[in-house]
Amino acid sequence: MLQSGHINFFNVDKCGLYSFSGKDPVALTLPDTFEKLTEWAKARSFETTNPWDPKKNKNKTPCYCHKVHFDEATGDYLLVLWKGENDKHGPLYGMTIAADGKPDQKPIKQADKPKKGKVVWGRPCYYWVIPKAQCIASIKFENSRCDSNMFQDWVAGSMNFRVELPEYKKVTTDSGLVRLQFSEDESNPYKYYYQFDLSLRTLSTSSAPLQELGKKVTHIIRRETVSLNVKDERKGWVKTFGEIILPYASNKDSKSRKVELTVEARPTVEEIRDIIEKFGSTSDSADGDDVGFVLDNGRTVWAKQYRHSETFSINDDGNDILDAKYLYQTLSANRSRYLAPIFKDMRAAKTGTDK
Repeated sequence: MLQSGHINFFNVDKCGLYSFSGKDPVALTLPDTFEKLTEWAKARSFETTNPWDPKKNKNKTPCYCHKVHFDEATGDYLLVLWKGENDKHGPLYGMTIAADGKPDQKPIKQADKPKKGKVVWGRPCYYWVIPKAQCIASIKFENSRCDSNMFQDWVAGSMNFRVELPEYKKVTTDSGLVRLQFSEDESNPYKYYYQFDLSLRTLSTSSAPLQELGKKVTHIIRRETVSLNVKDERKGWVKTFGEIILPYASNKDSKSRKVELTVEARPTVEEIRDIIEKFGSTSDSADGDDVGFVLDNGRTVWAKQYRHSETFSINDDGNDILDAKYLYQTLSANRSRYLAPIFKDMRAAKTGTDK
């Protein structure tokens, strides 16, 4: 059956070892990180690729590594991760774990009778790692999930707590922060820590849609969900609004409330791009937290409309979970076209020319 895939691109803002005062990584950059993650995941049983103990970390979404494909020609990686879930929204699949700790190649569906052995229920997540473009792409299908926060947590958690780094010394502070030291650098004890941060990538400032948007914006809208029963440590309007009691407010018994703030503004194209990348939603949900813009004709447009994204089709051959190598081969057929805007921006940043 032919499936439609949707690709969203993310900037890799940070990846590697950073000193507490440094802006640039000193080691474990994007290619090094995923080389080590790949070696580690291939040597582990399926369940032990979740970097957190589910009994001790109930607030963390279980995430496992199902398959990794590495392309030597480009240096790209295609990861199939498994988001552990038990909700009933959409198709749910079970990964049966064999006696050797490896998952069966063909997952079962909710309606199927589980085979003997443990079953890990969840959904696949597909991520394309492109070190030469310093970016990550998530690939979304109807039966898969995209969760950029989970992906960032999985990478950082695996590197901090599970992947062996014999060239470094590790220490965990009382607050849970993992600090590292180069083995031969005794003069800088535990000066470094690992970071992995992504941000949504928008269209180039020179693109026609963003240029047209820049001419029409009159207001900026910030939409967030405010918790009503948990102490909110955030500063500014979000925290303040959570304390305001309004008459006739809906969902009085709810644990949270959706709040929108509209501010009059005339941002430049560069500022619009920065706003989208910092505050634009990365969620699959249509009604999640996001940032939007009111135009001079009164119409509202949301940030996700200006993501750097692509669509494609792939034949799943009757498989619910796509093979990592097969998916990568399909994507690589149009790799140059997909990545052209990114490489253009990278060249512009180097030369200091307008994007």
